[in-house]
Amino acid sequence: MRYLTSIVTLLLLLTGCIPQGSAGPQGAPGKDGATGMTGPMGAVGSSVPADQLKKVEAFLSQNNESSNEHIVDIESYTFGLAPRITGFCFLTNHGRIFKMENKNTQVLGESISLVGKILDHYDFISLSRIAYGEDIKQG
Repeated sequence: MRYLTSIVTLLLLLTGCIPQGSAGPQGAPGKDGATGMTGPMGAVGSSVPADQLKKVEAFLSQNNESSNEHIVDIESYTFGLAPRITGFCFLTNHGRIFKMENKNTQVLGESISLVGKILDHYDFISLSRIAYGEDIKQG
């Protein structure tokens, strides 16, 4: 009886793996469905809270090299293991970079510090991150 069950099981497995022939010709595509309604436009958001931007502007006015320096770009980044905490980098048109790190995931940072100056140019317009992955190795 054991042998008969084994042989039947083996035959079922083998017949299930045998190709059943070629597929027929491709049919014509079906009709497109009806287009749904578009919802109303949402409210415009903001990237950085206004009070934080005012703090950066106040910091710039205190430590300003000249009166025409202003923020041209803001970039966010994350640091820490778990939970990931967010920070912000601010670039001025004079190439100075400032940073503000949040205290934790719920509380915004209060101190803004100067990271450094890129070059003695006054025409910077953009700041961007190039490391998006978690496994970036440097060295």
